[in-house]
Amino acid sequence: MKGAARLFVFAHTVASRINNFMASIAGWLVLAITVISCYGVFTRYVLEDPDTWSFSVSAYLLCFVIFFALSSALQQGVHVRVDILKELFPGRIARYARIVSDLACLVFLWVFFNQTWKVFYDSLSRGRIDETTLAWPIAAIQWAMPLGVALTLVTQAIMLLGRFVDSSEEAQA
Repeated sequence: MKGAARLFVFAHTVASRINNFMASIAGWLVLAITVISCYGVFTRYVLEDPDTWSFSVSAYLLCFVIFFALSSALQQGVHVRVDILKELFPGRIARYARIVSDLACLVFLWVFFNQTWKVFYDSLSRGRIDETTLAWPIAAIQWAMPLGVALTLVTQAIMLLGRFVDSSEEAQA
């Protein structure tokens, strides 16, 4: 079982580094959104000549922020979740309920990934263009959706496997 534990530690470390990198990009994008929004407010209310791009760019960057930070939030446990099963059931039952919950989350993430991939692929294959004055290819923004969900799916799978590796090490001790 030591080989499985080493593999888990390696996968967890790699996923953690990727997730932290993506979350730091998301943080910088929040700063960029703030600067762009301030620019938009300045041009509209001070110069009385509103720009035509700041709102659209901020909305697109927000998509990147959400999907880049998703897997890191899951890994760190700072996402929204309800731990009512932990409070209702003692010890082992709570552990099994958490495993079932993690499996349900994996199924949901798989469905979510498939849907985001379909949306992205449809935009890419049709060459869809956004309806703003920027006229950007939508797929240039939408690629963040399947990437973020895929990273979250892998993170969830690694966390679920970690529950089994940790429990088998406890049983051996």
